[in-house]
Amino acid sequence: MRKHPYHKAFETVKSGYDRLGNRYTVEREKADNWKEVNAFTSLLPAEGRVLDAGSGTGIPIARHLVKAGFEVVGIDFSKTMIATARENVPGAAFQQMNITAIDFPPESFDGVISTYAIIHVPRELHADIFQSFHSILKPRGVMLVSVASWAWEEFAEYLGVEMFWSHFDPDKTESIITEVGFDIEFGRDVETGGEKHHWVLAHKRRVK
Repeated sequence: MRKHPYHKAFETVKSGYDRLGNRYTVEREKADNWKEVNAFTSLLPAEGRVLDAGSGTGIPIARHLVKAGFEVVGIDFSKTMIATARENVPGAAFQQMNITAIDFPPESFDGVISTYAIIHVPRELHADIFQSFHSILKPRGVMLVSVASWAWEEFAEYLGVEMFWSHFDPDKTESIITEVGFDIEFGRDVETGGEKHHWVLAHKRRVK
């Protein structure tokens, strides 16, 4: 049977995060992105429904959103990450799902947030991801994503496991986000925890 052209990339990321588990929580808690996250939540309706796409262990994003009173759904394609997230954040609903094959009804979320996840997906699939986010958001729904601060693609070691990264530069990514139907509120580089990423906050464009 012929393997999917991105099989190695998907299996590398899935296997890596299956092995990392809560060790990854420690790394994510080193990052301080609350300015961006708070800008996102300030635009959501009270008790709104939010998708955490690539939710990892549920910490810190899903946990923060639940504490803030939102209805939170988290997806990740790592079985270990989902099991860990359910233990860490029992107030959210977690499902094992590939971010490239999101299966939710149209206009079923007020917000979508994806942190440190899209960077692990082959960049040829990024437009499809943003299109899916657009589809599942309600009119004027809000999206916050962390993407890359420069274009790169590689397999390399991360926390003792093999990992894969792939991304366009910020201008290309923002162009894709705009083309699928978002209005960008801001796009900016943020350096924290010894890393630099590009963060984009956007609204689903109002239909004229």
